[in-house]
Amino acid sequence: MNPAPRIVIAGTHSGCGKTTIASGIMAALTARGMNVQPFKVGPDFIDPSHHTKICGRISRNLDPFMMGEDGCIDTFSRATADADIAVIEGVMGLFDGIDGSDIASTAHVARILRAPVVLVIDARGMSRSVHALIQGYCGYDPTLIIPGVIINRTGSPRHRTMIESGLTVPAFGYVPRNEDIVIGSRHLGLKMAHESGNLGNAGKMIEEYVHLDALVAAACQAPPLDNPTPDDTVERKCGY
Repeated sequence: MNPAPRIVIAGTHSGCGKTTIASGIMAALTARGMNVQPFKVGPDFIDPSHHTKICGRISRNLDPFMMGEDGCIDTFSRATADADIAVIEGVMGLFDGIDGSDIASTAHVARILRAPVVLVIDARGMSRSVHALIQGYCGYDPTLIIPGVIINRTGSPRHRTMIESGLTVPAFGYVPRNEDIVIGSRHLGLKMAHESGNLGNAGKMIEEYVHLDALVAAACQAPPLDNPTPDDTVERKCGY
């Protein structure tokens, strides 16, 4: 089949801004006229409510623990049958699975879907240390494809310059701190989409500060799935 171009937006840890970045990417690509199919790693129901509102397509969960690996592939294939691109938001840190294992981690789902991973780095309070963090994540599991990173919450042009010097992987973007694009929280996590629409505004920020063409190109490099569904004839807008 023509598997949908796909990209995983992963974080170093919870709270690094991956929900804002992933939702902003979804919004920016949707604004460009692309059919964006959103996904969320794990059983979370709050983040998918934002994805669904932004993309106008139901966000699907991908959870190998409850669905099995074949279930993830089947759900992905069916949901993306008429999509131009899939954007998959990770859960927690890239390698955090059940009970400290790899099972149902973002990395696990990325391997199942053979999807490139863009790592979101929270640069608050760091400059050169960002490089050590990136090298650690990129080297931990050599089976993952990590074509680039997004440096989030940069404080100033000078802060960005300090980080740019010495980067060992491409930076798809440098996103400055923006307290206007925040989602209120409660004990269960973020508020639902019908309670707050701020994430939709992240699209303009992503369009300005992220190299979307490079990100889409990376998504288009995803190889065929190991267990594809029957062939289709969809013409996709990013080159497939």
